[in-house]
Parts: sequence; C-alpha cells; structure tokens
Amino acid sequence: MILGLLAHLAVTAPLAAPAAVERPGRAVAQGQLRSAGERTPVAGARVIATARRGLQWQRSAVSGPDGRFALEDLPSQDFNLVIVAAGHHRLEQPTPASFWRRRKPPVIYLQPVGNGDYRTIVQQERVTRPSATSTRLSPEEIGNLPGSQGDPLRALQNLPGVARVPGGLGLLILRGAAPNQSQVFFGEHPLPRAFHIPGLASVVQPGVLQNLEYVPGNFSAHYGNAVGGLVHLTPRVGRRDGVHGHAKLDITSVGALVEGPFGKGGSVLLAAQRGYLDLALKALPDDVVADDFLAPRYHDYQLIIDHPAGRGATITARLLGAHDTFNIPGLQGGFFLSMQNGFHRVDLAYRKRLGRWDFLLAPAVRFDRTILQSGSYHRRRGDVVGLLRAEASVRPVKPLHITLGLDTQVDRYTTRLRYFPYMEPPVDDSGRGLLTTTGLYLSSQLDVGRFAIIAGARLNAFTGAENHALAFDPRVLLRYTPHPRVRIQLATGLYSQPSLNRSLVSAGLVSSWEGSPTNTVFYPQLILPGATRFLDPQLEFEPTGRLGAMRATQYSANLHLDLTDSLDLEATLFYRRIRDNIPPLSRDPVPAPFDPSVSGPQVLASGSVTHGVEVMLRHDLTARLYGWLAYTWMHSTASATFATRVVRTPADFDQRHNLVMLVGYKLPRRWSIAARFRLVTGLPYTPFTGGVEGADGFVAPLTGATNSDRMPVFHQLDLRVDRTWILHRCIVAAYLDVMNVYNRQNAEGVLYTSTYASTRAVVGLPILPVLGLKISF
Repeated sequence: MILGLLAHLAVTAPLAAPAAVERPGRAVAQGQLRSAGERTPVAGARVIATARRGLQWQRSAVSGPDGRFALEDLPSQDFNLVIVAAGHHRLEQPTPASFWRRRKPPVIYLQPVGNGDYRTIVQQERVTRPSATSTRLSPEEIGNLPGSQGDPLRALQNLPGVARVPGGLGLLILRGAAPNQSQVFFGEHPLPRAFHIPGLASVVQPGVLQNLEYVPGNFSAHYGNAVGGLVHLTPRVGRRDGVHGHAKLDITSVGALVEGPFGKGGSVLLAAQRGYLDLALKALPDDVVADDFLAPRYHDYQLIIDHPAGRGATITARLLGAHDTFNIPGLQGGFFLSMQNGFHRVDLAYRKRLGRWDFLLAPAVRFDRTILQSGSYHRRRGDVVGLLRAEASVRPVKPLHITLGLDTQVDRYTTRLRYFPYMEPPVDDSGRGLLTTTGLYLSSQLDVGRFAIIAGARLNAFTGAENHALAFDPRVLLRYTPHPRVRIQLATGLYSQPSLNRSLVSAGLVSSWEGSPTNTVFYPQLILPGATRFLDPQLEFEPTGRLGAMRATQYSANLHLDLTDSLDLEATLFYRRIRDNIPPLSRDPVPAPFDPSVSGPQVLASGSVTHGVEVMLRHDLTARLYGWLAYTWMHSTASATFATRVVRTPADFDQRHNLVMLVGYKLPRRWSIAARFRLVTGLPYTPFTGGVEGADGFVAPLTGATNSDRMPVFHQLDLRVDRTWILHRCIVAAYLDVMNVYNRQNAEGVLYTSTYASTRAVVGLPILPVLGLKISF
C-alpha cells in the first residue's frame, strides 16, 4: 500500500509543479538605454510601464551600468513607456507588443539635455602646478567662441594678459614677452611651435586634449627654459566604452578623429587634419583672388595608445607631428618668400602609484626641420632633440605635498646658410653643434587652515659648444582665503632660459637701433610690427658663439572674488624685469639681409621691464548664458646698452590697452549665438622720416626714432551661430562664424612709396564668413 502511494506521488508530482508556477498573461520587456548621438549607456535611469487600456497597473525598473533594464511581471506587452534619466529629456510614448518581441532586445536612445557632443575638458591643475592666476574655460565656451573655430589656443587669445597678434598670426604673446620667451607644453615636453603658419590652427587638435593650463607669469618650479609665461596642454587617452570619433570640415581645413578600446583595458586615439586653403584659392577664378595672395598649407597628426602596466601603473605612447608650407608669391610666378617647417615626436610616459608615492618617467625624441628661402638667401636647420622628464611626488602628511623632478633636453643641430649679396662675395656657412638644457627642481605645497604656501626652486644648467651657464631660480606663492568667496595670492620668483649672441633680434628686446630697423622684413618699403619675425622660432634662435643665461624677475598679486554662484571678478597686478646677459662674441656673426648686428653698433647688454594690470569679470556657463569682460593695461620698455650710452624705447610688444567683450547665449532647439568685440592699442614700430637719393638713383631711407610710432587702434566685431542636431547614432553640428562683421579696415602694416615721401596702410582681413560642419559618433 505504501509502495503504491509513493508510485502514485512520483507520477503525479511532475505534472502538478508546472501548474503551480505558470501564470498565464504575464510577460517581460527587456531593452537597453543609450544616449543619443554618442551611443553611451545610460545607467540609473527609471523605466516605468503603465497600462494603455483596461485595468490600471504599473511596473518599474532601473537601468544597470550597461544601460540594460528588464520590466517583469507585466500583464501585457502593450503599454505606455516612461523613462526618466539624469541629463536627458523625459521620454514618454506608447509601445505595442511587437516592439518588445524582436529577436534582439531594442535599443532606446534618449535625447541629452545639452548639445550632447563629447567635448574636451579644459581646466587648470591647481594642486601640483599652481600659479598666481587661475583661469577656467568650460568645453562649450571654447567650442563656441567667435573667431576661434573651436581651437583652444586661439581661444586663449581672448584672455587677459594675451596680446592681440597682428594679422591674426599664430603667436602667443604673454604679458608683453616675445613668443620665444614663453613655452607651450604638450604632455611632459615642450613643442617647437604652437601654431601652424601663419596661425590658422594649433599644431594639435582640440579633440586630443584633456585639460589646459594657462599661466601668463609666475609659473611653478616644474617648468623652466622660459622667462615669460607658458601654456600646458595635457593630452587625453582614448575612450574605452566603444568606438567613437568625429569628422569636421570648413573652408580652411578637414580633420577626423577615431578612438576606442585597445587590448585588455587599454585605449587608442588617432587624429589628423589637413589645411587646404591653398587648394581652395586655386579653385577660384583669377579675377576673384589676386596672384600675390598668401596660400599656406599644413597638416598634423596625433596617435595616443594607453594601456595598464601592472597594479597602479599605466604606460602611454604618443606619436605626433606637424608640417607647414608658407609661400609669399613674387614676380614671374616665383616666390618672394618660401618657408617649410615640420617636426615629429615620439613619447613614452610611465606612471606608477605606490602607496603615498607617485612616479613619472617620460623619455621622448623629436625631429625638427626648417627651410627658409627668399631670393638668393637660403637657410636650413635640422635638429634631433632628446627629451626626458622624471618626477617623484609624495604626500608624507595630509597638508604637505612634495615633488622632486628632473627635466633635460639635448639638441643636436645642423645649420647651413647660403647668401649671394649684390656685388659682394657670396656667403656659404655651415655649422653643427650640441645644445643642452637641464633642470633639477623641487616643489612643495603646504596647506594650513586658510593659508597655503607653495615654495620651489630650480637649478638650471645650459651648455653650448664653447661654454656653459648656470642659474638658480627660487619661487614662492602665498595664498590666503579669508572667505570661501575670496582668494588672495602673492607670488615672486626668478626665471631663466639660454641666451645666445644672435638671440637679441629674436628675443624682441630691442626691435631696432640707429641705421638698421629690423621691422622691415625682406622688403625695404614695408614695415610690419616685430611679431612677424617670430613665424619660425627655430630660425630666429641661431646657436652661434658663447651662451649665457637670460634672467627674469617676476612679481604678481592676484585677487579673486566670487560675486555670485555664476559671476566672479579677478584682478592681477604684475611686474617683470628681463636681463638678456649676452656673452661677448667669440667670432664675427654671419651676415644676413635682415640682421641689424651687421651695420648697427655693438650692443653690450639688453633687457626689458614690463608692468600692468589684468581684470576679468566673468559669467560662468549656466543653462543659457556665458561670457566675460577682459581688460589688460600694460607698459613695456626695452633697453639696450651701447659702449657710450643706454637707449630706452617702447618694446616691440608694448600693447597698452586690450579690451575683449564676449557673450554667448543658448537658444531653444539647440541653437546658440555668440559675439566678441575687441578694442586694442596698436603695436609700436620704427618709422621712416624720408629718403636720400644717391648718385646711382637709389633712395635710401632715413630712420626715425626707435618704436616712436604706433599702428592705429584695432577694433573688430565677430559673430558666431551654431546649430546642433542629435540623431540616434551621431551628432551633426554646423556653425557660421563671421569675422569682422562691419568690415573694419584695420591697419596691420605700413607701406612706403619708393621715395619714402608718403605711406599707405596694409590692411588685414575684410569681413570673412567661415562655415563649418562636424559629425560626431
């Protein structure tokens, strides 16, 4: 009997179990949430299902890290779907049962609240590399600045302390310092140049940057070989959440970027751009573009591979380069001036975190090549540069941070100069040599309550073919925060860089002296401001003879006030004194057609003194509005010591007043509009006061006092309109950037007649509309 009962249970139990679990009419809806345009997963979103008809019911779920969700125990798969996610618009729509019965779960794209495109984060590193001034630019501010086309270095030209460069040249003049007195770093090492010639774009694309540090003066001991200021560009690594990228096109250039995962936990990023203004101008009819129109051509590339290298360690490999061709057409189809410049750099950066310690080891090698030709004048330079930076940082106690580091640069250069002057013996001079710069630095930051003390020092060694020079640079910054909305900073320090015999002209300390105005570049009747000499810093910095250490003393006082949550005011007083410390000549310099040392008297010493004030009233980017009002007043004086006298004149970059007013507003339907107005004092130049005709009929100019005249005041209005469309799998952005809206005829130079009796202005660009398109995925 018992056996029969057990047999009966064994037969009936399997049949009864499914009937107890099965619940007819119940269903499951699964899917994945992604942000429209970038296709990134949306985590933490609330997904709600409500009945469309019949009895009322509701089910909900939360999306996971990969954006996946599952709505279970549904009475029906025909329901109203509601999705609420941070940073995205609310989605509410009916969904039929067929929507959920696909072979693969559906992907639902949510529209982001903002423009939605992936942008570079631009900020300053305030902890390990502090400075007396602190400027933050949000990604959307940089991307939509009028006249900048989204280029971060061109965006910097709108900040206090940055001079307006004649003709829109790609140069950074920070607080009156010559371009080769400041440095631009990409990663751990400096770049040979920051802009393509003549300044249409930076040599690195904005899409490869993670953050940007702008320091016009009083920078920390981490950096050397500059007596002016610096800009530090931190490259980012590629994204690991899938394959992303963008393609862009405007009337001057085309570029692309692609990034994604690489290996196990690594990433790769590849970017390139090509400027094709020369091709665009060739396609236009001859009656539209004059034969003597400038036609620059450039390209650049960046490859970044990042990968984990054990516990707490990463290794990053970078390959980057750029090339420029800049021609000024001449008579009979030739070139009045032809310049080619290029560099390639290979970097490795190993970072390791071990307890309280952080270690960095970054070797690199760079190859530079520059060619300049004008008529019978031909100059060539090539460099193989080895670079190394090593750092060890520790926080022994919470308020104290200490960094010990070493950076070095070894430059193996070769030069050649060929020149065939009229009715004189030809010059054919070649040279090679080795230049090195090495710095050992210590930096510390101590935070005590409302006070912070950042103290550091560098020991610099500069070596050349004939001698060496040493410089010790102590630096200190004091910060006091009496109120959460008030910050006061005081900074002082010494700064140094190599000084060579021939660097006087390129340093911009003395633009000209009696009988030889260096503002005349290649063409005797044309006078341009001194900035035009810095199109290529490698050619200007000629390693000839003994070297010295150019020294600078810098002081600054900074006040920062947070007036409201979105409005702040910053004011900075600054003073800088530079001494060139040029050593005695070891041999006669090689003549050049524009070298003032040939005919001018011997300069025994030179220097400059610059002081001024910077003010910036800024409205941070909010839901709709952003902008700032930036004003710089500056006075810069250059001095030259001759055998019998000391001459003091306005410096080449003595730009007294610089006012920038910028405002941007985000309109509905992803439209935005921005405007920029600039009012700038003209730069000084050395005029001609007349001419004297010789027996051969040639008219020689009479030179006036050095930098005794100025270019007219510059003012210009720029306007930009942006429109963004966010599709499911990509983002399409278009912009119209109109420069010089009211077609102001701004003078960028002075052209004299052949007898030097009268002049006319050489004007800059007229009204110029730039239309661009960018597709991101």
